[in-house]
Amino acid sequence: MTPLSYAAPALRALLLTTLLGLLTAAPALHAATNAGSEGAVLLLNGSDPTPQVGGMLEVLMEAEPSVGINAVARKARGSFSPSLADTVFALNEGKTLWIRLRLQRDSIATPDWTLHIPLPYLDHAALYQQDGRGNWVAQIAGDTNAVERWTRPSLYPDFSINLSEPGVQELFLEVRNFKPIALPLLLATAAARDRQHEVEYVWLGILMGALLMLIGVCGIHYLQGRSRAEGWYTGYATLVLLVVSTTTGLAGMWLWPSSPMWANYAHMALPILGVGATVLFVRHMSSLDVGFPRLARTLYAFGLSGLPLSLLCAAIDRRVADHLNAGYLAIGPILAVTATALAWRRGYAVGKWLFLAYLPQGLSVLFMAAQVLHLVPAWWETRYVMVMCIALAVPLLQQALQTRARERREAQDRAEALPTQDALTGLLTAPLFLQQVETALNRAKHDREPSAIVLVDVVNFKYLRDSYGDAVAEQCLLRAAVKLHRVLRDVDPAGRVGTSRFGMVLDGTTSRQALTERMVRLIASGLIPLPGLKPEVTLQFHVACVLLTELIPDSQRILNELGALLEGISPRTRRPIRFLDPAMTSPSPLSSQMGPATEIPTQPNV
Repeated sequence: MTPLSYAAPALRALLLTTLLGLLTAAPALHAATNAGSEGAVLLLNGSDPTPQVGGMLEVLMEAEPSVGINAVARKARGSFSPSLADTVFALNEGKTLWIRLRLQRDSIATPDWTLHIPLPYLDHAALYQQDGRGNWVAQIAGDTNAVERWTRPSLYPDFSINLSEPGVQELFLEVRNFKPIALPLLLATAAARDRQHEVEYVWLGILMGALLMLIGVCGIHYLQGRSRAEGWYTGYATLVLLVVSTTTGLAGMWLWPSSPMWANYAHMALPILGVGATVLFVRHMSSLDVGFPRLARTLYAFGLSGLPLSLLCAAIDRRVADHLNAGYLAIGPILAVTATALAWRRGYAVGKWLFLAYLPQGLSVLFMAAQVLHLVPAWWETRYVMVMCIALAVPLLQQALQTRARERREAQDRAEALPTQDALTGLLTAPLFLQQVETALNRAKHDREPSAIVLVDVVNFKYLRDSYGDAVAEQCLLRAAVKLHRVLRDVDPAGRVGTSRFGMVLDGTTSRQALTERMVRLIASGLIPLPGLKPEVTLQFHVACVLLTELIPDSQRILNELGALLEGISPRTRRPIRFLDPAMTSPSPLSSQMGPATEIPTQPNV
């Protein structure tokens, strides 16, 4: 057989497939051709309670003030033109967009439906439907109208649709806005819409509660410390709450339902104030003044410029103000995320939490700014993504504030403790430790409370300093103080009484054996090489002790006596723990000239 004979069946199959495709597409082509004249009918069925209006829409754009619903309805067939549902309509001041909707429900679908447009910042929206007498009934919404005068007060335009009459129902949607916009038209049955409201309010309630908790944490910190910074944090958290409530429509519904002018202006001004306050908050929390002074000044100037820019929105054209706001919203997150990344890279503990909190939020705000500038397709869900990012940021900001407050409190405690604590080791200074020794001696004298007074000397400190330098020697002293705390209880005072000498008061110590065991643990820990130091460095401890159950020495001489005992210990001794023994007494010789026998004290036996 020839090659042509092999190809003939394939050609016949291709021709048959093409013919079937044309026959199948013919009804669709006919419907699309007639869409401009009659308009496509959207069939609502009971199996899909939440459809979205998509495909082709019949639209009419009026450049002049609207002629009204009656005139628009009369010329509907010839004046409306098809347009894609996701088109960005070129609206601005003075233009009115009309959308013609033709709806029909099947026999099992409910007659009660709703249409909502999830855009809280939409200026004006009105849905017109005929009543039983043929009159057009309007439902109004939009932030240029007082929310309390909306037909259905809600977070955003929400309308009722009655499809009780059989056949096709014709509706007209009137929209006005100050800037180009893509309209998401969402249909839902009344029951499904009620469930959507419940879920929406629950999530918004959780977010508002989290923000109120953040405000409460900041307020409590302010009341405790009366710090101006904590007061500004409280104001910032309150502003974030206002921005979120405005973005979601809660503010227009609950805070200013009777003020359409402020509701319309708030959508422009509050996001600017929120971004500017966030930049100032990040600058203060990140403490960039030392490491990055230029960036710190830039953040400060940028954050303060948000206030005049928000006021400027009320004086200039709204479209120009919207583009300025978009630029501000685009730059602010970049600066904030950069500052938090630098703070985290520098090792600042707060920087990590701030970066994790503001990175998702900054990306969502950047995407919204790009939508305003028409750099990316319009997506109405972006605002809800931003709200979710803010909700995720709340616990991270709380952690950052707690970390910041803890660091400030620790720094304040260290500053207040400078007159009483050694700057290197954090132990008590010599005069204050002597006061603790005197207190222990008085308790032993009057109340017979058992205690022990101990001096510890780092014998090889001079060798370490001569061999490795002052930095390593100071680090060794710091490590020695850490090892002391391992044998101390929280109630036991300790102090630095010399360059490499430390003192401890161990309350409740009654026997030499118990004290010796604790000191053996201290000496053994010193012989373990210190981690992180090369070459390996060990600490050699000598210990001098006195038990107040055996001997109550003079408070003015106790440290000198224990010091002399330490000085008498050989560096190569095998007994690094020594005790101050009580004074030995012997009877005096009997004599006729003397009275009763008296004891003559001898020198202490060391």
